[in-house]
Amino acid sequence: MKKTIAFLITAIMTLSCMLFSFAEVAEGVYAAQQSSQLYSMTSAGVYDTFTNYAEGYELSVDKGMTVDMSYSAVAAVLENGEKRIEIYKQDMQGLSKEGYIGYSNQFLENTIDHKNGYRRTEQIGGYSVDVTTWERDKLARVTNDKNYYACLEIQSGGYIYTIFVKSSIAIAEGGGYRYLAESFRTFSPTSSGMIRTSSKVSLEERGWNQETQEFYSKYFSEDAPLSWGIFEPEVDYTGYSQLNIYEEDFDYEFPVILSYTEVVNTTIPVLQERLEDAYENGKVLELTIQTSQAQDNMVYNILNGEYDNYLYQYAATIKDFAHPVLFRPFNEMNGDWCPYSAYNTSKDTEIFKEAYKYIYSIFESSGANENTIWVWNPNSVSYPNFDWNNALMYYPGDYYVDIVGMTAYNTGTYYSGEKWQSFNELYSELYTAYCKWFSQPLMITEFASSSIGGDKEAWMKNMFAEIKKLNRIKMAIWWDGCDWDANGNIARPYFLDETPATYEAFKKGIQLPWDTDVYA
Repeated sequence: MKKTIAFLITAIMTLSCMLFSFAEVAEGVYAAQQSSQLYSMTSAGVYDTFTNYAEGYELSVDKGMTVDMSYSAVAAVLENGEKRIEIYKQDMQGLSKEGYIGYSNQFLENTIDHKNGYRRTEQIGGYSVDVTTWERDKLARVTNDKNYYACLEIQSGGYIYTIFVKSSIAIAEGGGYRYLAESFRTFSPTSSGMIRTSSKVSLEERGWNQETQEFYSKYFSEDAPLSWGIFEPEVDYTGYSQLNIYEEDFDYEFPVILSYTEVVNTTIPVLQERLEDAYENGKVLELTIQTSQAQDNMVYNILNGEYDNYLYQYAATIKDFAHPVLFRPFNEMNGDWCPYSAYNTSKDTEIFKEAYKYIYSIFESSGANENTIWVWNPNSVSYPNFDWNNALMYYPGDYYVDIVGMTAYNTGTYYSGEKWQSFNELYSELYTAYCKWFSQPLMITEFASSSIGGDKEAWMKNMFAEIKKLNRIKMAIWWDGCDWDANGNIARPYFLDETPATYEAFKKGIQLPWDTDVYA
């Protein structure tokens, strides 16, 4: 669900839709022991020299580090047993250095979890380097947790090079950080970065029960047509009466409904009731779990085992239910309104991935994965829209993702700085990029249009005409609710029945076969 904080972001940049191609590196530029056309790693005394041809820089790094260039259009990642280094080349167009660093370091205001932080400017290697260091407690559920941090920001030309370091031992004990900047230099790139394409786990490997396999094949196989789901707020509280009215009038049964849950340290009879009610009404839940905002961060607490009882009960409830569940943990994680975003957890996207995979392991050990379909779902635009917060940096791995979710709303223009956006403006480039990056089926997990700032009926008609062209999107969930402002006024009315005209537009759009261009 969209949070009103999003309107405060003034520098809105869309996700890149380009598939970055490789370019040949001229022979003999660098003698490399370990090399590719994207980078080289050469021995240089007590250090190795890492050269990134795609981004045009080199620096000294610890000896023997492995290199991951899977998302080299976004970041280079180097790692050994005790240290991980992520390097980002941030385009500063429209940004100031202080704005970039200050926004990135907001998490340090949480002094319960983030300790001994300081920021200062040091002259290193001919650069004025902005250095931030901090630490947090080790997390009990993370193997070899790297809980000591240093972040170096080096401005050169129109870019800031962010060197993000995390270590399992104190930074000073692991050689400090100055060697990274002392050796740093830039040059004109001779290659282009790339984005790896994910692989889809087969039905046989997934091990779902028969009913879950059949549900997935019916709605998410390559030849499955577009289906529609809905979020109807009253369902979780007063039942299915309003939804039943819609379905009877629409002559359409929504196979999936969206439901939200939160991580709490209590028993969960409500979850069992929701699952059973959905099944009795012929629905599968798109079951979302989120954490609430607190003085400290619940994601750290999850990874310390403080919510194990709740999560094991949660998984056991799904396992005992035994029918298909679309499970969407920690959606929109690249948005600063989410407590589980790296924006709130040390700028460290690995924290999200560890939490996601930890919950997956609980489901696996509980037997819940036999009927659970895992949905990984970033927001369409990252807030902040910085490389370290790119959605791809949150990807937990192919094994943990069955469906890739997409979320973009036409929020309207209630707040200053917002822009009315068509369905194509929201989804066309995003769809192109995701088709190149991901092999899994795509799903619009929640979306809608406001009526403030434009013609909602026309928007809906255009949406129905355009979405049918995006044949890898297998399901779309209309969010039939609203967002409220701080004073309790409706800021973003997303109701499908806001007017008779919007109601009829939606009714007509979902009634006809998915490949009929009724509004073209």
